Amino acid sequence: MKLVPLFPDRSAAATPRKRSNKLLLAAVFLGVLASLLVGGLAAVRHYWPPARIELGSSALARVQIARYGEYVAAVSAVDSKGRPVRVTLRGGQIEPDQSLPGATKVTVTVTVRRSQWVGWLVGATEQVQTIVRTPATYLADQIVYPNPGKPVQVRFSSRVKVVSVRRPDGTNTQLTFRHPRRVVSIGILASGADSGGTALVAGAPRSWESLPDPVRVDWFPPGPTPQVLVRPARSSKIVPSAPIVLTFSRPVGELLGRVRPTLKPRVKGSWTLPNDHTLVFTPSGLGFPLGRRIHLRLPEPIDVISGADPSPFRTLTWQVPRPSPLRTKELLAELGYLPVEWTPAGHAVRLTPGAQARAAVAPPNGTFGWRYPQTPVALKGLWSSASGRPTLIRGAIMAFQDMHGMPVDGYPSLTVFRALVRDELAGRQARRGYSYVFVSESLPQTLTLWHAGQVILRTPVNTGISSRPTALGTYPVYAHLVATTMQGTNPDGSHYDDPGVPWVNYFNGGDAVHGFPRYGYGWPQSLGCVEAPIPTAGRIFPYVNIGTLVTVAA
Repeated sequence: MKLVPLFPDRSAAATPRKRSNKLLLAAVFLGVLASLLVGGLAAVRHYWPPARIELGSSALARVQIARYGEYVAAVSAVDSKGRPVRVTLRGGQIEPDQSLPGATKVTVTVTVRRSQWVGWLVGATEQVQTIVRTPATYLADQIVYPNPGKPVQVRFSSRVKVVSVRRPDGTNTQLTFRHPRRVVSIGILASGADSGGTALVAGAPRSWESLPDPVRVDWFPPGPTPQVLVRPARSSKIVPSAPIVLTFSRPVGELLGRVRPTLKPRVKGSWTLPNDHTLVFTPSGLGFPLGRRIHLRLPEPIDVISGADPSPFRTLTWQVPRPSPLRTKELLAELGYLPVEWTPAGHAVRLTPGAQARAAVAPPNGTFGWRYPQTPVALKGLWSSASGRPTLIRGAIMAFQDMHGMPVDGYPSLTVFRALVRDELAGRQARRGYSYVFVSESLPQTLTLWHAGQVILRTPVNTGISSRPTALGTYPVYAHLVATTMQGTNPDGSHYDDPGVPWVNYFNGGDAVHGFPRYGYGWPQSLGCVEAPIPTAGRIFPYVNIGTLVTVAA
């Protein structure tokens, strides 16, 4: 029989059980501590303020970061086309180091670095990126009615920091404000109860923004009497392609209804209404005819503002300038009617009627250079001398007139210029190439025919005898005849009548280069003409045309 103690000894089993409880409590404590740490870390990460980029009040953007343990390591920006935009960070403000237009999209990227202890908690770096748009503004009113003696004020759609003002006399004023404003006095006083004015105005909300294209602001005195601002000013010169702009103090429909002014002479173009107060005539094609007066007749007399007190007018007049002689030379060279070619200093004049019309009165800069490397010295001398150049240009115009079936007089008429422009637009070049004839009276007398950079032939010829000499100088050919009858008076008083003289090129009065039978050539025998052997004259004839220059030198 097994005896059970009345009071059992529990000391042996108690020791391992107590240790197990302590270990359990320790594990629970460590688990709770770890949970608290993980949760705390998560909470820190969750509630740690992230870096932000916001639109700046005066700068391009503003960077917000935590106050402690963070700093901005890098800032960069690109525009909508991926081009870098230079920026600098100053006191949390991102400011452009270059001018930017209004309404420009800019992508700003900021890299933030953190100290070691913060980085261990929420990460060593952070990069944020935002697209911002530079602020833009526009003029709320383009027609204003200031009281006499009061400043002319304009109103913008938003506050502006910088405003530029260009007056009709060409003076520019730039206004910069310490505090941006929407209503701006542009520095002009309304001069009187009966006068108005106009100015070009542009504004930018930020000082680092480039100003947009200016907008015209017109002002009129308040009152019932209708007035009109006219551009270009009446009685001034007008560019052939320039529009005529009429800005009325009251709506166009109220003053004119559907009636439109008329132009004399009639000009192709169209009337448009860009706004309620403005009527614009835009010429088409080559625009207003060069060298002519343009008359615009209003449906009824209206006070026209022209810098002084307005006066009622019904007909307005402008003068279209004549084409520039320089532009005539440029076109003759470009089309191949001169031995020189013309190269523009910048971009070539666009091949549109409007661009060519503008170049007619304001020719572009450029240089003339010899078209052919082997140009005769005598021909070069004509271009470089003041007396020779008009003859050379006259010959080129005569060649052009002959090519186009015009009366040949060598005068740079408006008809000639318009035809030159039409050929320029169509790309029609001279087809014959450039020829030049040089006659030397030094014995033995010779004729040299030069064409398109080459000497075609050199032949002995006869010039005038001492009592009927061939005039020295340079002359353009004005008549080109396969054969003709030559009549005149001999030195002894008798008359001559030579029918069928072949291959005739008249260049000065009755003097001509032609074929004529002689027993020999090379000395004076004619009555003023330049005589060549008939077969040789036949070879010369196809190269010589109306306008070809003939030089006779001693």
